[in-house]
Amino acid sequence: NTNWISQLQTAKEIKDVTYEQVQDGIFRITISLKHNQHWGHSIYYRGNLLTIKIKQQPANLSLRNLTIAVDAGHGGSNIGAGSPTGVAEKDLALAVSLKLQKALQNEGSKVVMTRTAEKFVGNKERILIYRDNPPDLLISIHMNSAADPLRASGTSSLYKHTGFRQLSYFIHQRMLQTGLKEYGNVGGFNFMLNSPTEYPNALVETLFISNPEEEMLILDPAFQQQIADKIVEGIKDFLADAETLRQRL
Repeated sequence: NTNWISQLQTAKEIKDVTYEQVQDGIFRITISLKHNQHWGHSIYYRGNLLTIKIKQQPANLSLRNLTIAVDAGHGGSNIGAGSPTGVAEKDLALAVSLKLQKALQNEGSKVVMTRTAEKFVGNKERILIYRDNPPDLLISIHMNSAADPLRASGTSSLYKHTGFRQLSYFIHQRMLQTGLKEYGNVGGFNFMLNSPTEYPNALVETLFISNPEEEMLILDPAFQQQIADKIVEGIKDFLADAETLRQRL
């Protein structure tokens, strides 16, 4: 029914709703938010009723009040990429993720892990873990690989939805402080862990384990810890930016 749109003063996140019939068969609804940082949404049908739920921005944007999901890429039979010396991506992703878990817990965050041990967890299962209880943020940890082991190098962060770009951007800026080369902040990345719209998420390709020099770095527990710490700093930067945008309202 598009005869009218009721907009209530009690709405906490939705600023305005407009619609237009773009062309036959295409009906566009535009939802403007009160906060400049998009914090997630879900869209589904209940029978014939189209339902769009907009996630409210957390009232307190400090890490100690947030639930962070940490996804250690690969695992079990899904070994991921291999390094020149034969170390599997799944093991390094887990090592960094466990350090990230502890670093976030030290900040007071509640941390939900996809896996904390060497085991297989399918990507669909990972998504379902967080569908019923969406976290405030999700970070997925991976290592990159290329056919050219010498020329391909650097760190990158990836996002799919434009509204979540800032999270990956701020993490990427901090990752560059490790001394790694820039491989880019990559958008439109169609990976399952970047697909949820219910919460901001970012995938971190920490470095190229196919590159011998970078492999030596990631095998060092101290460098793994540095990566975890930089990711935490990037998350803090994202939260501070969201708070600044809120104060401008």
